[in-house]
Amino acid sequence: MKEKYKLKDKALKFIVVYSLICLTFIASYTFSRYVDTTSGTYQISVAKFNVKVNGTSVTDGKEFNLILSPNSNTHNDKIAPHTNGYFEIEIDPTGTEVSLEYQFIFNLNNIDADVELKNYTINDGAPNNIVDNTVSGELKLPTVEHGFTESDKIKIKVNWEWTNNEDIVNPTIDNTNISVKSTVRQKIN
Repeated sequence: MKEKYKLKDKALKFIVVYSLICLTFIASYTFSRYVDTTSGTYQISVAKFNVKVNGTSVTDGKEFNLILSPNSNTHNDKIAPHTNGYFEIEIDPTGTEVSLEYQFIFNLNNIDADVELKNYTINDGAPNNIVDNTVSGELKLPTVEHGFTESDKIKIKVNWEWTNNEDIVNPTIDNTNISVKSTVRQKIN
């Protein structure tokens, strides 16, 4: 009888261990149905930056020309004492997909001290004061779907005046330069 009891005990232990092993496999299979790992990629495009100032791309690092207005008292594209006029800066952000900041700093050290930058207008709007020979502003992205278009170009008209009350000391000066430090960049904040 003891042997029969031992055999039953061994069979019972075997069935319990076998059942536990089967339950472990079944449980791991059940849990594995709900846990899954996958991988993929998300393609993200970089916004375009294609700004031109007076027809020259700002990314090229090339110089652009200031275009003087015709003056009825002097030859085209010339300045003289007791005259005034303006020059224009056109910013063309067509195709750009970020808001922009711009700054133009004019260095007047190479021309007569009596030449002054008076004010500036944007798209023939109200006059703005020029502080420290600097014109600055921003262009906010008009729509996030399309970015800037041809209609978003702006023209900055800078008005100047040569208010010389005396005769020119050196009338043989032929050319002088107004250097412009221009910065056009993505608006961050």
